[in-house]
Amino acid sequence: MKQGFVTFISLLALISCGQQSKAPTAKPKKGHAGLFPVKVKDKWGYIDKTGNLVINPQFDDAWSFSEGLAVVQIGDKLGYIDKTGNLVISPQFAFASAFSEGLAAVMIDFKCG
Repeated sequence: MKQGFVTFISLLALISCGQQSKAPTAKPKKGHAGLFPVKVKDKWGYIDKTGNLVINPQFDDAWSFSEGLAVVQIGDKLGYIDKTGNLVISPQFAFASAFSEGLAAVMIDFKCG
């Protein structure tokens, strides 16, 4: 019974952190930095609106930019990069959402913040 409760609470916490879309939209949202995730072979990088590769594919997964930052995955951890491809928040999260109004939901060890 206790294990089921812990699983339920963990799932509820993950769902409450929210989700984000990886696919670029026809009309990019404010803060998208003009860059879009692209997969080349088995790694993710970013292209600009003309299709030029701007950030070399080096990530295991990559999400759209929001407020100048994008979630990227290295191994099994998530972190954030800026529009130049520099890690600004090192990969340490099990879950990380897009920034909105200067904040993003993250999860470490089943704790959201």
